[in-house]
Amino acid sequence: MTAARQIWAILRKDIVLELRTKEMLISMFIFVMLTMVIFNYAFAAEKTDLTPFGGGMLWVAFTYTSLLGLNRSFSHEKDENCLEGLLLSPMDRSYVFVAKVLGNLLFISIIELVTVPIFTVFFIRYNYAPNLLIFLAGLFLGSVAISTVGTFLATITVNTRISDMLFPILALPIMMPALTSIVIISGATMAGPITGITADQIGAALQFLLGYDIVFLVVGYGIYDFVLGE
Repeated sequence: MTAARQIWAILRKDIVLELRTKEMLISMFIFVMLTMVIFNYAFAAEKTDLTPFGGGMLWVAFTYTSLLGLNRSFSHEKDENCLEGLLLSPMDRSYVFVAKVLGNLLFISIIELVTVPIFTVFFIRYNYAPNLLIFLAGLFLGSVAISTVGTFLATITVNTRISDMLFPILALPIMMPALTSIVIISGATMAGPITGITADQIGAALQFLLGYDIVFLVVGYGIYDFVLGE
């Protein structure tokens, strides 16, 4: 069986299982909606333009929603003892990492595609359609960063007694550099026309995110055999 077919087999299993139970998608969607409702009520009394803070507010919601979903990405393997099956299967364990990253990226992207239009209607006054491609590039690279780091750390913490607490404690500090760049990109594209200084900041943030994604993808792929075995 080729590498692509092995990766697809794991990815397809996760997709089919999620479509049957909908546990991750429903919990993530409810959480992000509740976060936006809280933001709406918290800032409604101020009656100020929240567009300059849109990037930060959006990624606060996405980050904690993603952590909720990523922490459950290995729950079925743990509960049903499927990890032993993966370890015994005649395949490169690094393919498990690739399949899990792709699956988590897919689920996070679905939530983002549903949430961003609703968030825009509630909180953003400026029409950022001219900056849409840059916004989507930042959204994609940020989602890859969260999926990659989250998948790797979820594997490390899945067999610990306090995985629900340990996972976010480990994940947030490691994700923080990427989240800073993501907020810069999203906030700048939402806040108005992009000036020369803003364009330089966005360019630097995009380059950093791309490098961040590549580093963690390569490192995760390279040592995942050891991590999963442990």
